[in-house]
Amino acid sequence: MKKQVYNVNLNLNYIFIAIIFIVYEILSSIFIYLPIFYGVFFCYMFFLLEQRERTLYDLDFRWYFCLFFLFFTDVTHNFFIFSSWIAFFIFYYFFAYWIKTNLKIEKFIPITFVLCAYGFIYVIDLIFSYILKSDLKVFGVEYFYSLVIESLIAYILFRNKI
Repeated sequence: MKKQVYNVNLNLNYIFIAIIFIVYEILSSIFIYLPIFYGVFFCYMFFLLEQRERTLYDLDFRWYFCLFFLFFTDVTHNFFIFSSWIAFFIFYYFFAYWIKTNLKIEKFIPITFVLCAYGFIYVIDLIFSYILKSDLKVFGVEYFYSLVIESLIAYILFRNKI
């Protein structure tokens, strides 16, 4: 049986958007009040995995760019490498569908996903800090601003898609 592949052409739009996100992430490591976009990418990755389950197509460039973006964000913002990947997969396999099925107000699911993204990444980072006996990372007020802005962005982009 031949495996179907969802054909999304890798055109200049994807490359241009990817470059914009990479430059933005570099700027967000310099200007601390710019949101990091962990939560928005968690929502988008959940959306892509749901789309894959509905259509039975393979994941494409968008999925792999999201993984690269999370890795790049870990590096530029001094989190432990792959902590966001671990946080996403724990979130996806153990909590995402429970939240989606049990949250009564469906419009707030993207906001809940953003809060979970930051919470899980913080807990994973604390665990790695404890294991490696390094300094604990404390979230400052700039992460609160990121949470608020990302929650608003995720609500606008994903309120009827997740």
